[in-house]
Amino acid sequence: MPYLFVSTVGTSLLTNYVNKQRDQDLSLLFRDTANAKEKELTSRQRDTINEIITRVDTILENAADEELPQLSAELRGLLGYYGCDFYSQTTSMDHHVLLATDTYQGRKAANLLDKLLRILGFSSVEIMVPQELSTRDCNSFTGGINEVVKWCEQTLAGYRQQRYHIVFNLVGGFKSLQGYMNTLGMFYADEIIYIFEAPSADLIRIPRLPVVLDEIPILQEKSTLFTLMENGYLAKKEEVKNIPEIYLDFDQEGSYTLSTWGLLMWERHKQKILGSDQILPFPSLAYERSFEKDFLGITDKTRRADIQTTLAKISLLFREHGLAGLRKDGGLLYDNYENQPGNIGHFRLNQDFRVSCYPKDNILHLRHVGPHDVNKKP
Repeated sequence: MPYLFVSTVGTSLLTNYVNKQRDQDLSLLFRDTANAKEKELTSRQRDTINEIITRVDTILENAADEELPQLSAELRGLLGYYGCDFYSQTTSMDHHVLLATDTYQGRKAANLLDKLLRILGFSSVEIMVPQELSTRDCNSFTGGINEVVKWCEQTLAGYRQQRYHIVFNLVGGFKSLQGYMNTLGMFYADEIIYIFEAPSADLIRIPRLPVVLDEIPILQEKSTLFTLMENGYLAKKEEVKNIPEIYLDFDQEGSYTLSTWGLLMWERHKQKILGSDQILPFPSLAYERSFEKDFLGITDKTRRADIQTTLAKISLLFREHGLAGLRKDGGLLYDNYENQPGNIGHFRLNQDFRVSCYPKDNILHLRHVGPHDVNKKP
């Protein structure tokens, strides 16, 4: 059975070395720049960090097998899990995902681990860095975690279908990240592994719990709002009435967005909801009967869900910026048809599907949806 390991990566590979130097200035440098990106570092800070990275790299290349678990928390978890099977040929199909923070130190630590795992014989390794994920502030952390939630929902199901055994290695990484990954692991992992604090402690292996998310009527009732919030809409207090608080985050101005758990629940159920026969009403959009007929003629529920998600994006862009907003978006590629009356234009859903439309009285009227044939008769 092949294994998929998702390992949260912190900076212990670097800080373990730094702490052994007993240099207070060096320790403070690594602490104070833990959440910094490369562009935020001074040249002196970057040079000092790079010097430590080079030293750690050399240590990893020359370390004996029994020394490796002591060099970083992530290695301790992985090597502890494999045990005597570490050099077995059965590990050749295993895939490792290193989940790192969007910081200079986080990326460098993940690069070092990637290099070492490949030296140890793991050819299938990838580094995942969710945009803005760091412990700098709540907004950065939440935005990064939301990317992780989407990745789990969209990617891990495919590995499970291929009969991978999914393990969340949460021995390393920042505690705040571990807490969220622990909850996600209850839904997506077959096992979660930790380790006790004592240097000689054994690995803790927690099997998957029978957690089931039942469909909740509020998702159906508020489906338009959930789709808009997924695309960045800031909701008002009266709009989120009756939505459980755990699904929402709010700022000091009183605007509401989806929390990590709200996004998780929506990702779990949106295909079923958005793939139904009902076309959701979105602000500043109007559906002509020809569009409704085209939509109902699409039997692929995934396709329908993708269309409605894009319509939410279109709604927000058009309401805020008009056609100029649609034209600026590189994914939509909005343009007008030549030699067509009524200012008829089109935007794309993907490489194959198009939507034809025209603006009138601050409303975007949708005419047709379908493959490239839409362009022949918009």
